[in-house]
Amino acid sequence: MGRKPFRVLLHAASVLLCLVPLVLVVEAVPSHATADGGWVHDHSSDGIPRRPSGYSEMVNTFGPRCTDRSNDARTLWPSQSEPFTAGYVYFHPYLHRDASWNIRNHVDAAGKNAAPYPGIGGYNCRLISGSTSWSVHSWGAAIDTNWQRNPLGQAFWNGHGADGKPYGTYLPDVWRGPFPGHNFFWGINWSRPDPMHFQYVTNY
Repeated sequence: MGRKPFRVLLHAASVLLCLVPLVLVVEAVPSHATADGGWVHDHSSDGIPRRPSGYSEMVNTFGPRCTDRSNDARTLWPSQSEPFTAGYVYFHPYLHRDASWNIRNHVDAAGKNAAPYPGIGGYNCRLISGSTSWSVHSWGAAIDTNWQRNPLGQAFWNGHGADGKPYGTYLPDVWRGPFPGHNFFWGINWSRPDPMHFQYVTNY
C-alpha cells in the first residue's frame, strides 16, 4: 500500500480530535452510573421529592393526565419486556431523579440487575382495572415491576428474578419508603393487593 496523502491523515486526525471531547461528555453523564463511577444516593428534596396525597395534590404535582409531559422521562431497565432484554420505562419527569438516578442505579450498583423480571412499565393512559377511575399510570406517577410474577390480587411478592434466583423483597424495598427506600407507595397494601404496583401518591 502506498503512503496516504498528508491532508488525508490530517483530516483523520481532526476527526479523532473532534470525537474525543464528545466521548468525554457522554461518559460524564451516563444513563445509569455504577459504584465504580462514583454513584451515591441522592436523598435531597430533588432526589426524593415530596409525595402528594389524594387526587387534588396529585393533579397539582403532576398536572393533567395522559399528556406528553406524563411520559417525558425514561430510564433503561433490564428484563423490561423479555428476560435479560433491556427496554425503556417511561414516567413523569417529577420522578426522574428518584426513579432513574436513585432506584435504577441502586439496583445496578448492588449487582442485582438479574432481580427484575418482565414486565416493567410506567406511563399508560388507562383506567384502573375494574374501575371507572383513572389509573395513576395515566399521570406517569406509577411503575409496575415484575408483573408477570406479581399479578393483581396476589397477596405476596414473588422475588425470583430473570435468572431464577430468589431476591426476596429487594426490589420492593428499593422502591418503597421510608429510608433506605425511595418513597413509592406499594400496592400490596391495598384491600385488593397489587404487588407489582409502586406509585408516587397516597390516598388515591
